[in-house]
Amino acid sequence: MQNKKHIYLSGTFNQTQNTTQNSSFDTVPICSASIEDAVNLIRQIAPDTQIETRYIDEADGYTLGAPVFCRYDIPGFDRSTKDGFAVRAEDTKDATPENPIRLTFSGSIKNGYSPSHILTKGSCMGITTGGALPNGSDAVVMLEYACFKETYVEIYCPVVPGDNVIRKDEDAKAGEIIFPEGKILRPQDIGVLAGFGICTVQVRAMPVIGILSTGPELVPADGRPKRGEVRETNSYLISALCRKLGALPKRYGIAWEGMADLSNMLCTAVSECDAIIISGGSAHDERDRTAEVISHYGSILLSGMSISPRKKMVIGAIRGKPIIGLPGHPASVYLLLLLVVSNLIQAMKGSVTQGLLKEHAIAGDDMKAHPDREYHIPVRIDNGYVFSLSRKAGLVSLLTHCDGIVHIPQGSRGVKKGEQVEVMDLTMIRSPFHIHPHDQYDAKLY
Repeated sequence: MQNKKHIYLSGTFNQTQNTTQNSSFDTVPICSASIEDAVNLIRQIAPDTQIETRYIDEADGYTLGAPVFCRYDIPGFDRSTKDGFAVRAEDTKDATPENPIRLTFSGSIKNGYSPSHILTKGSCMGITTGGALPNGSDAVVMLEYACFKETYVEIYCPVVPGDNVIRKDEDAKAGEIIFPEGKILRPQDIGVLAGFGICTVQVRAMPVIGILSTGPELVPADGRPKRGEVRETNSYLISALCRKLGALPKRYGIAWEGMADLSNMLCTAVSECDAIIISGGSAHDERDRTAEVISHYGSILLSGMSISPRKKMVIGAIRGKPIIGLPGHPASVYLLLLLVVSNLIQAMKGSVTQGLLKEHAIAGDDMKAHPDREYHIPVRIDNGYVFSLSRKAGLVSLLTHCDGIVHIPQGSRGVKKGEQVEVMDLTMIRSPFHIHPHDQYDAKLY
């Protein structure tokens, strides 16, 4: 079996520093928090990342640090959306299939060229999709409603101004905001920016998240555990989700030897990262020293969650940098990452929404709850039904079977089989995105 080796750099915190000297947060920690409490807190303490300039072909997944303005009217000229004939709409008002209007054919417009010809009354020009309308025309008659006769064209259907035409500023007007600050850029957005002639953007730097694991029972993932030992998996889980949410993970290894190990690793991570996540060391156990180490160098702002399955979580700050202590069970880590820690990454990047979609399904079994607590039940989704998964601690395979989470609010005694429930669908997890105020979505965001 591979030997346990220390894979971190030692650091140098001042051992005499106290909480008030070391942190800008001076408050009584929350001891029994809801998910909403934790999310609100974590957004308050999230430091902003720096703004940097990036070329658009390197900006996918980044959050805009400033709004993007349109420099010119787009497309910049009136253009056709159909193959057909550019006309003056007034000339076609009396056209019918039985009595077509005859217009003089004045030539064709080639794509990529700006026509110098001025369309006069009673005439038309051939045009293809994307072609620039000649001056004097205000509509396009589709080929289906016209017949070319060499020197003239018969029009069988009237059009009104603007039919089959994109106006010169219909895509965007000069000076208007194309994308607001806080929008996370997607591949289709990169295409829009290129089409609008914008090749560089101001974006938030991706936050660097330090990841530490604690516990004498842990061995590296490529090791062979002895009896009583388990492989360390959480740092890989946390790293993968950080990347998906647009952060840069930095793993520091395993602290095996208690507070001294954890202190040294945390020292290095605080000096190199924007925020730190500590996996393990946040349960009710004499070995668990996460809160003690954080409070020694900074402040504890939250300790404990009033949710079930019961999860011990610590939120603190050292030198203005958020420190998150998570439990050791991978399923609990995953749940808290999605519900709480994802908000930290988004807030640091200046994003305002979380990309977990809520959908409706039918409970496939009973989901019991105590009215004094809120519950987040991992579930399997199958053909519109959800089935609760085992809540036994230590089942790593639970992660693979978990398709979603059902939230049972405090005060409820649970959900009965056959009732409709709202489920956060993890099979559709995506990076967060900005919702334009004029857009409407049926799906909810958690």
